[in-house]
Amino acid sequence: MAVLFVLLGIISGKHLLAALSAKPIELTAIELLPEPKPLPEIMLRNANGEAFPREKFLGIWNLVVFGFTSCPDFCPMELQKLASLIKLARQHQSDVQVIFVSVDPERDSAEKLAQYAAFFHPDIIGLRGDNPAIASFARFFGAAYDRSAVVDSKVLMIPAGAPMPATVGEQYLVNHSARIFVVDPQGQYIGSLRNAESPEVVWSDLVKLF
Repeated sequence: MAVLFVLLGIISGKHLLAALSAKPIELTAIELLPEPKPLPEIMLRNANGEAFPREKFLGIWNLVVFGFTSCPDFCPMELQKLASLIKLARQHQSDVQVIFVSVDPERDSAEKLAQYAAFFHPDIIGLRGDNPAIASFARFFGAAYDRSAVVDSKVLMIPAGAPMPATVGEQYLVNHSARIFVVDPQGQYIGSLRNAESPEVVWSDLVKLF
């Protein structure tokens, strides 16, 4: 019995030493969640009108960004960087999937979204849906957005998930999250990154997570 306790102590000690010696992955751009979050069922469609279920995220690293085609600054800059990231990954015989989710379904028709995404890279996937579906998907990631318009000299705020009032027309502003969300090949949301990072820095982090 004493020998058994000694052996158990040695085994436990080895496990403890292994745990203590294991160094956390040092990432520059990607901020990991404490625990991965499995993607929920997704009620969005691609620019061809086809359903884009959770299974489409499996087997590849995914970068998800929320925006709109009339965005004057953040969206075009980020999509340009993400297009460069796709090219960089393929130079290393790998791949990443970039998904651009429109938070402005009233103005972003399927055709407009397809043309906009393809302008940056033909393989960037544009997703759209009705307002509740978009808001639900954004909420899962913690991505905030809203829209605002001036009606009768008053600022009208339209929260995420609510339809645009018909009286507003197409003259309104969209505010949205400026982070990029990372989904691993198992379909789990694992973290996010700031919009300021270069494709090379993001790729370096992804390689460490492979």
